[in-house]
Amino acid sequence: MSAPVGISRYFLVACLALALLLVSVLVVSGPSESVGGVDGDEVAMRHSSLLRIVERDGCSVVEVRNPWGGGLLKRYLLVPAESELPAGMPDGVVVRTPVERALVFSGVHVALFEELGVADRVAAVCDARYIYSDATANRLSRGEVVDCGSSLDINMEQVAMASPDVAFVLPYENGGYGKLENAALPLFECADYMEVSPLACAEWVRLYGRLLGKAVVADSIFNAVCDEYEALRGLTAGCECRPKLMCELKSSSAWYMPGGASTMGCMYADAGADYLFSHLEGNGSVPLAFEAVLDKAAEADVWLIKYNSEVDKTYSSLLAEFEGYSHFRPFKENNIYACNTGNKSLFEDRSFHPEKMLRELVALFHPELLPGYEMKYYERMR
Repeated sequence: MSAPVGISRYFLVACLALALLLVSVLVVSGPSESVGGVDGDEVAMRHSSLLRIVERDGCSVVEVRNPWGGGLLKRYLLVPAESELPAGMPDGVVVRTPVERALVFSGVHVALFEELGVADRVAAVCDARYIYSDATANRLSRGEVVDCGSSLDINMEQVAMASPDVAFVLPYENGGYGKLENAALPLFECADYMEVSPLACAEWVRLYGRLLGKAVVADSIFNAVCDEYEALRGLTAGCECRPKLMCELKSSSAWYMPGGASTMGCMYADAGADYLFSHLEGNGSVPLAFEAVLDKAAEADVWLIKYNSEVDKTYSSLLAEFEGYSHFRPFKENNIYACNTGNKSLFEDRSFHPEKMLRELVALFHPELLPGYEMKYYERMR
């Protein structure tokens, strides 16, 4: 005999409710990949969109948002070197502070170690040929800093020789760290370059200061950066005449143009330029065909380029690289400004001192606002 229809319906509803309850319990009790699930005294961030720092008894919890897909990229637990691990810590990568011996992947971060007064804590580097600090170059030549080779094929014997406490690595979307991932070494992912504004990127100095035992110095540096940057931005706020700007060079088959929401896209706007590719979405660079760039920027007023070369580029060398450059007005009117990053500290300064870069751009686009300024990074190409 079949069960009454009413009972069957009640039974089905009850089963469905029980199933939903079980799912909700599993979701709540399962491992969290979201940011913001750790309690404590949260450090107020002025601009960063990727960092969350929470002070707890015995440790600082650092949560780094995933800039490519949301959620959590990594959680770090900063614990003083002389302390025992506190009970009840959340899951995360333990980093003992202050960091005394670091493997550093980027010249930008090497420069920051120097500014914070702890250059001697750079125990090893990767891609040494891209580190332009004279102080670190001298330490490399004396063997005081270990050269671990290419970041794409790191020399693990050299890493072992350096015996670092932490590796400061550069994360990329869906990227890894090869042999370094098998080492018993905390990997700190320096995602500062993926922030959404120049001041957001610069705010990471506050985190690095906490990692290196220089929190007070780092906070002071950042506050001064913010004050000067915002003052410079205020100078251009009322500028009605904004030069039409294009930038970069073609690389192989694509022209990588910064998106309007990228740190450089934001800085161009703050400097009082009409950046012709501000419509591009995203906070990274967007590959464009030459024809698309020419269609949008043929009548640009100013063209900014940067490159790394032992020999400075000229109009003749640009033409030899690609004849299509000659179709742009700044090429025809000798209004290209170039920065050779092989002998200029643009990258080292721009990340954590965007006010220096902004001052240069304001002087370039609106020289009347900063009379007497001498260019430090860019010069009119010959």
